[in-house]
This record gives sequence, C-alpha cells and structure tokens, in this order.
Amino acid sequence: MGLAYEEIKNLLTTGRLEFDTIYSANHFADILRVSRTPVREALLQLTAEGFLVSVQGRGFKIREFSEKEIRDFFETREMIETYVIEHLASRLTEMDFEQLRESSRRMRESADLGTTHAFLEADRDFHMSLVRRYNNLLLESIMEDIRSLISLFGQKALSRAGRTQEVIDEHERVLGALSQKDEKEAVEAMMYHLTTTEKYLLENLKFNEKTGKGESPKHFA
Repeated sequence: MGLAYEEIKNLLTTGRLEFDTIYSANHFADILRVSRTPVREALLQLTAEGFLVSVQGRGFKIREFSEKEIRDFFETREMIETYVIEHLASRLTEMDFEQLRESSRRMRESADLGTTHAFLEADRDFHMSLVRRYNNLLLESIMEDIRSLISLFGQKALSRAGRTQEVIDEHERVLGALSQKDEKEAVEAMMYHLTTTEKYLLENLKFNEKTGKGESPKHFA
C-alpha cells in the first residue's frame, strides 16, 4: 500500500485531482501502473484519514469541508503559526532566510508559469519551514496534518482573481518583518495572510452552497 498511498496523497495535496469527480481504483491503478489491490487499500486509508469519501459502488471523490471545519482549521493554524512566528522573529539565521526566499522565488516562478500545484507546494514549504525551525515535533505533526487537509482546497483558495499575487505579497510582508526582527509586524502579517485566505474560502463555500454548483463567483474567476 505504501507507494500507492503516497502517490495518490501527493496528487490530492498538490491540487492535481478535481472536486466532484468520481475516481475508481482502476483509474489510479492505470496511471500508477500497479495492481488494483494496493490502490484500493490506499483509497480506503485516505478515506479513513478524511481526504476522500466513498461513493458507493462507483469510486471515490475528494471530500468537501463544512464552514465549521474550515474555521477550525484556520483557528488552529493561526494559534500555531503566529506563536511560532512570535518566538522565531529574533532567532532566524541567514540559512533560514535563504530557505524562505527560495520558497518565495518558487512561488513567483510557478505563478508566472501558471502551475498551480507547484505554487501550492512552494507555499506549503514556506509555512512548514518556519514550523520545523521552531523544533517542536508535536506542533510540526499537527501542522502537517492540517496542511495536508487544507491542500485539498488549495486551488479554491487561489480561485479569486489576483489572489496568487496577493499570496506572494503577503508572504513577502512576513519575510520582510522577520528580516527586520519586527516580531509584532511579523505576527500581524501572518495573521492577515491566514484570515484573508480563510475569508475567500468561506465566500467560495457559501457561493457553491447557494448555487449548488462547483463553480466560483465571478470575482473568483
């Protein structure tokens, strides 16, 4: 199950699978060139972990999240990431900044190329590098789980026109404050980034609930 599990999870968390599409075990077996049995086991494991839902007799699709779940995700992220930022602001080394700058560079490059999955990977690396640098394995494990689930709707978080550039700018604000060792500004910048992303996701969710469609409102196009 290991390889099939990791490959399918990677497809999920990098935005390469579509919402409202039902995927069969045979579909993944074909693209991964493995037998159906380990794929089926992987899909059941990902369902148990909350990434997928089973559509009886037909296959699996990406799980949709409720407003409460999205709010809970971001409340937890805000508590962890602002705490980490506050305690790292004066401790980051030049090597740490090089890693953050590299993530920002990859985000800009991915935005220019229009490769959403690469953009999301770079975004994840930016946030997780700070959490890992804090060196609390329990916080890191919690954030890994949250980030993996949040990655399922990463494309929706970027669906608003101009949002990709806004995310880059928000990260640059965080990075700038950290480079100045400005603890208060760094915390405020991270909080703004997270609350703005949450707001757009909730707007997207409410629009879809109202229309019954898997589309985005016009200003999200």
